[in-house]
Amino acid sequence: MANYSREIAHMLDRLYTKILSQDKNGYFKNDLALRLSLMELLIIKRVGEAETIRLNVLIDTLEIDRNLVTQAIKKLCSMKIAQKNKDPEDGRGQCISLLPAGHAIHGQILELQKDELDFILSDVTINEEKTILKFISKIVQYHTEKFEIK
Repeated sequence: MANYSREIAHMLDRLYTKILSQDKNGYFKNDLALRLSLMELLIIKRVGEAETIRLNVLIDTLEIDRNLVTQAIKKLCSMKIAQKNKDPEDGRGQCISLLPAGHAIHGQILELQKDELDFILSDVTINEEKTILKFISKIVQYHTEKFEIK
């Protein structure tokens, strides 16, 4: 490991703590009118990108347990952010789409994440961006292989 391994480990621990705190208290809680967990935020992003998405495709895309995704979707539906409909192609499956309030929140999330990335990358060179991307990719690869995530 490199000379900065202790500092990197410390900052990863801090990042995990911040993620856990935000997940419990709501992501972008000062900017969004609703309190959203990370799961709910990710679902809104994926559904917003697709307009309408089959439930099975959403679960495969998120690589998260079906029951957890289904619970989050139920909550988003009860909040009038999303809706479930029968799959028009086969009638057996379900499709998820955003309601008008969900589209508004989706737009806010995209803007907030753009602001976040602009802040993070504002004084970073293109080569440093590549290094950051490689670092994050290695974290994803490790967790995917180690914990048998899809």
